[in-house]
Amino acid sequence: MSQGEDRKKSFRKIAEISSLGLVLPSSIAVGMILGYFLDKAFATHPWLFLVFTLFGVASGFLSLFRGLKKFKDY
Repeated sequence: MSQGEDRKKSFRKIAEISSLGLVLPSSIAVGMILGYFLDKAFATHPWLFLVFTLFGVASGFLSLFRGLKKFKDY
């Protein structure tokens, strides 16, 4: 492999790993926003907000662990 290809691979790994930092907060934000609007629509404040926030947290951690699992050998 040439030095240029090695460098490309390194930058690709760095980009993929750095994107993992946004997985958890973005999943939580999506759950919170969805719960907020569903609470407004069904007048169930604060229950759907809390449920979907917890779903967002669970989804975020699951995605984070799956992403980290790919890089455990590096």
